[in-house]
Amino acid sequence: MFCEFAWGGLGLRLLEAHNGLQGGVRRPKTRVPRRYVPATICYHRYRPMESSGILTFSSPQTDVAPVTVIASPALEMAYAYYFLSRPDSKARAAELPWLELMYAKHADLVAQLSAFRAEVGDKNDGFDVFTLVAEFDWGYARDPGLERFFTDFEQLPAKAVAQMKAARQKMLAKTKNLKGPHADKERHMYDALMDHFEVISDPAFCGRYRRMLEQFWALLEPFWRKEGRAAAEGAARAFLAKYEETGSVLEALPTHHFTQFESSAQHIRKSAEKGRVVVVPLFFAAGGGFNFDFMSAHYIGYGIQSERFHAHTAARVEAAANRIKAVADPTRLMLLTLIARYKGFDLTVSDFAAQLGVSQPTVSGHLKLLKEADLVALEKKGNKSIYSLNTEAIRGSLAEFEALVLGASK
Repeated sequence: MFCEFAWGGLGLRLLEAHNGLQGGVRRPKTRVPRRYVPATICYHRYRPMESSGILTFSSPQTDVAPVTVIASPALEMAYAYYFLSRPDSKARAAELPWLELMYAKHADLVAQLSAFRAEVGDKNDGFDVFTLVAEFDWGYARDPGLERFFTDFEQLPAKAVAQMKAARQKMLAKTKNLKGPHADKERHMYDALMDHFEVISDPAFCGRYRRMLEQFWALLEPFWRKEGRAAAEGAARAFLAKYEETGSVLEALPTHHFTQFESSAQHIRKSAEKGRVVVVPLFFAAGGGFNFDFMSAHYIGYGIQSERFHAHTAARVEAAANRIKAVADPTRLMLLTLIARYKGFDLTVSDFAAQLGVSQPTVSGHLKLLKEADLVALEKKGNKSIYSLNTEAIRGSLAEFEALVLGASK
């Protein structure tokens, strides 16, 4: 699932989990000079800022623009809800303990959330929660919990519509003399979200939505309290240590995260120069995250297990490549075809050699490679070696290839 999403709504862009090659141009490493740091700024030991209720880290005051890093329960919940809403979430349940729990023991809630999205015509896969949490200067992303968010929730869709209408008026004035598809897109970028929020601002819909999201967070919260918060805070400290060393947001983010792609990196550099970047390590993510240039700030979320998931994917690819390599030879593929076609016969090496018009040592060498790839099984009958297909391994190889290549595009 290495997809990129771009959608209208207050300049919001979401790019989901690209476990791919690193992209982007990196700045040369420079040691960031230390300066005097006021007590409210976290430096060296990165103590929480005392003025904030949530564990919030700010970068040192240096020659580079400040970067804030937060462990955010609200954005964790928003990301988990988005991930649950993906069409491939059930197929990926084994990757994440919380997601596995949802499908194993709380499938009824998953079904209710899905039915609700269909009922209100939500085509944004749960992105609306991200918008309510962080688009505006309402502060929910920085809260230590979700109590205030849920208390206010039923008033938020209407408030969002009002803010969007004001933003759209500014955009219309700004683009009134511009022509072309880009200008039209800018003028209508708020329409879909405004329509959605107007629908769910109905008290009946909004109350149901809040109750379901509260149930969802009640299932996630034990994971967050037990290890999630500590893991996210540890990742925040590691990010800032790397940022102190390099002075670059991109250098401090995981090497194989999609934010390293030039399409994302260029925008991140500009926001970093303006001091607008807020980094959110995500405990509930796999290898993905988000890249939101909101009104309030430019939020960058990354799964704290991004590098582990990349290594896992690389290992899967290597194993699949070895099996593909085993059949990427016409002679070996013909051997598999003959074994399948004449499975009722005990074909010997000499039989294969005669069918293929090659020597017996050549056939033996090819069969050895197929056996090492676990694609065929060997049975000794007297002094004869009889080969049969390992059908489960072949099916598994095809399924793995499909999951790696076609599954990544879903």
